[in-house]
Amino acid sequence: MKSRLEANEMKYLRRVIGVTLRDHIRSSQIREQLQSKKLMDAIENKQLSWWGHVQRMNADRAAKQVWQAKVQGRRSRGRPQETWNNTIQKSLRKRGKTWIEAKEMARNKKEWGKFVHGEEWNT
Repeated sequence: MKSRLEANEMKYLRRVIGVTLRDHIRSSQIREQLQSKKLMDAIENKQLSWWGHVQRMNADRAAKQVWQAKVQGRRSRGRPQETWNNTIQKSLRKRGKTWIEAKEMARNKKEWGKFVHGEEWNT
């Protein structure tokens, strides 16, 4: 099922090349024609890139302390909120890595960059 973000992204891309849904052109063909990658993939790459950066930080840095902090108390009733750690963990699982493997890999900036961005990544 497509998310709203994906649907709006494709709506925009269709307008860029001047086609409508009635033209029955596949999203993959539109992306290929525009040489465009999925927005969600770009967002996921940035999230993983930042996570790797935080893993390499010294423990006394404020950003790392905030990331490692655990909030006390309970959340209100309702749908459980997606946490940053859960989002990162899903992305890592999708790419075939466990949390521990990724944490170890993130210590090496070049290796982590290639994992996140692919072989075309340069420092």
